[in-house]
Amino acid sequence: MRRFSNVLISLAFALSALVVTLPAQAQISSEVNVSSVGFGDIEFDWARDGIDCPTCNFGQGNSRFNWVDRSHNLWVGHVDPDTGAFDPPQGNNELVDSFAYYWATWGNGPEWAFSTQNGQVLSQLVYTRFPRAPKATASAGAAFATMENGVWKAQFFPGAVGTSGNKGADSTILPEASQCNSDPVALGIYHNLQTPVIPYTEPVSSAPGTAPTATSFGAHFNGAGARFVPCTHQMLFQGDAAPTQGGHVFQQVWWYDLDTQALQQLTLDATTKYAGFMFRAPDFGDNYIMFTIANRLTINVYEQTGTLANGAPKFTLVNQIASPDPAEPYMNSPEPFINCTPTCVTYIFMTVSSSPTSQDAHTIPNGVAVAALNPSTPLFKILVPAASLPAAQRLDPEYFITSKGPLLYYQLGTVQTGSKPFHNLGEYYSDMGLGAPSGSCVGSSAEDGLIPGC
Repeated sequence: MRRFSNVLISLAFALSALVVTLPAQAQISSEVNVSSVGFGDIEFDWARDGIDCPTCNFGQGNSRFNWVDRSHNLWVGHVDPDTGAFDPPQGNNELVDSFAYYWATWGNGPEWAFSTQNGQVLSQLVYTRFPRAPKATASAGAAFATMENGVWKAQFFPGAVGTSGNKGADSTILPEASQCNSDPVALGIYHNLQTPVIPYTEPVSSAPGTAPTATSFGAHFNGAGARFVPCTHQMLFQGDAAPTQGGHVFQQVWWYDLDTQALQQLTLDATTKYAGFMFRAPDFGDNYIMFTIANRLTINVYEQTGTLANGAPKFTLVNQIASPDPAEPYMNSPEPFINCTPTCVTYIFMTVSSSPTSQDAHTIPNGVAVAALNPSTPLFKILVPAASLPAAQRLDPEYFITSKGPLLYYQLGTVQTGSKPFHNLGEYYSDMGLGAPSGSCVGSSAEDGLIPGC
């Protein structure tokens, strides 16, 4: 595995600090409107990584996205893999369920789950569902939907509601799922509404004997950011660490092994961590890397340099990245992706703003940006500055790699002022300008795993 000396790390940080961006006026890319619908929260199927499969999912393909309307209908919409257009713009191609919670109820909408079943990659959905009008949290339950012979079938996880026999007292919400295409069945994780929070894992399946398994990291888990390490039974999550000597409690990134129940705190410095992703990165020699954002101001990138006695990864800090624009230093909603042209580079996208709380309401404008994680290929590209006019918010950014290159999608709305309310303009995208995908490694993903042999 690659190791870094202190001198090399210092040099890498110096190079990162030299990243220069053009003036804001020259940075603005064309923001393309793909729909007037205010989707609020969308997630793309696995064509997002650059491989379109028209025959997958019983001929419905994998160039798709999901969303929930305010009437609790869960929809799947289709994406043109060449142009990035939504077809149709309303995103109402397939009705999945009519008993799904709107994303804002619990803070997140449906997510995809991937596996290979009967020789074909199967795209399922996991989400929070209710069996009747959502008048109380007692009706909430983690659910999943599977397309069978071209028809969507929605159901609760077998143990998601009433896991202790007391229905309602331990209702469950916010399922996430593994997204490794080669898995024989996807694995979901969701949590209850009790204090302390108890996370459960359960196969995304209705097969006989399927049941939830309580994890043992609940004492530290605060409900934030539980994510699978691609194609493993390992997870990263954010949780509160022990108080410092001064009595301060900082949210840190934690690692957990579902098989051994080993738990490890990965970050230790006295800053609050937002987000945490761990995956194999092709531009880091296929080694595992992990990144988080400290105090919403600094992207900290770590590379695995060993393994601890409990099996946890030992990480070394190898890069730190800050916004090059002092007028918009704060970063939110970061997620990673890999684009191969044919050389593979690992990026993250994010929103940028003058305030750390820009997404807590609709009064502070923000922009969007993309950055490369490897210090040997420094890049921080502000696609649309926060100061661009009219003053607007760009929310829930998501990537989709078309045949022409990666696009960054987001909800766009003009900000609320003293005289005007927030006005949702619909879904837009900006071309990230990172090059068309090419080569045998296209499809490698920070969330789905690397293409075998790459």
